[in-house]
Amino acid sequence: MEKINLIFDLDIHVRHEDIKSLLGYGRSDVPERVQTLIGDIEDVAPKLLEPACAYRIMKRGEFKQSRFLRHVDELVLCLVTIGGTLEEEVRIHKEKGLLGHALIMDTYGSAAAEACAEAAEKIIASEVAEMGLRCSRRFSPGYGAWAVDEQRWIMDAIDGASLGVTLTDGCMMRPRKSITFVVTIGKMPIELRTANICESCGAPNCPSRDKPEKCFGRIVEHDRD
Repeated sequence: MEKINLIFDLDIHVRHEDIKSLLGYGRSDVPERVQTLIGDIEDVAPKLLEPACAYRIMKRGEFKQSRFLRHVDELVLCLVTIGGTLEEEVRIHKEKGLLGHALIMDTYGSAAAEACAEAAEKIIASEVAEMGLRCSRRFSPGYGAWAVDEQRWIMDAIDGASLGVTLTDGCMMRPRKSITFVVTIGKMPIELRTANICESCGAPNCPSRDKPEKCFGRIVEHDRD
């Protein structure tokens, strides 16, 4: 099994437009008071971030615990986090009754976690390209047919503790602003976001998909873009 690659002080950029979008404004005008709060948070929040990632290349047989990934030949497993400092600051704001500040800072944290995933994805894509291969788009447990309880083997495989990330009994990550994902790799990598996967065998794009009389499993379609 390949070693785990650790990157601390991950170089990220949190986009203002992403914060607006997560707050539900999209392209609409943001009220002046909210815009002021966003500006205040953008001044202080970057200092509360501890962006880091861990990733490793894995081959079939090394992730045999996963029914969802059983027909993938090779993938990169990744964990990113912004750390727990910003989350603690959100808690303090709530205790002080500064709910607007808490909401926007929490939203900033969500945007920052996504920025971490994007940055890690670019690093992985660059390394995979040097191998003469391509990456699929990333996909995370809890989406489509991928059960969230697979977080347990994922955290063991990626050594989540090395980034200070743990799991609750319900398989939610702590700190909350953390993301696990995989990208499949190959000459023509499987797109887990759009693949049709049969619950019986797990095969992406099963040739018996439209022939139920020949298939003993039920087809589950993943979320589509």
